[in-house]
Amino acid sequence: MIKLLRKIGRYITAALTGKFNEVADPKVQLEQAIIEAQDQHRRLKEQAANVIANQKQTEMRLNRAMGELEKVNASARQAVLMADDAAKKGDTAKAAEFTRAAEAFANRLISIEHEVEGLKTLSLQSAQASDQAKAAVQQNSAALQKRLAERQKLLSQLDQ
Repeated sequence: MIKLLRKIGRYITAALTGKFNEVADPKVQLEQAIIEAQDQHRRLKEQAANVIANQKQTEMRLNRAMGELEKVNASARQAVLMADDAAKKGDTAKAAEFTRAAEAFANRLISIEHEVEGLKTLSLQSAQASDQAKAAVQQNSAALQKRLAERQKLLSQLDQ
């Protein structure tokens, strides 16, 4: 019984759709199709803008991490030099303190290097995604322009 009702419902829907298409104004259908294509293009541009913004944020994070890497590397070098100077002067307490500081900087350096490697990979992936998004927008823009030209052609034919 339920299957029969579903079949009847689909039949009625198909019949009404067919009747609607017969009486629908081609100009209105054409305008609706163009509006939908323009909306799709707008959404695609927004998505591409988000992808590009994500790429820029990743690049900024990578640049900050690279700057921090340089600072920590310089601090580690300085701590090692100061520990060596203190050891040469015979101040073992200061030498041990500077050695611990150098080890802490070295540990921080390792973690920042891992972060930089991850950000490099992410940056590369986001750059590829950004390029793909730009290409998709350009391709969609060309298709939209083609549809708009076809619309003008069809509208002039309908008017004749």
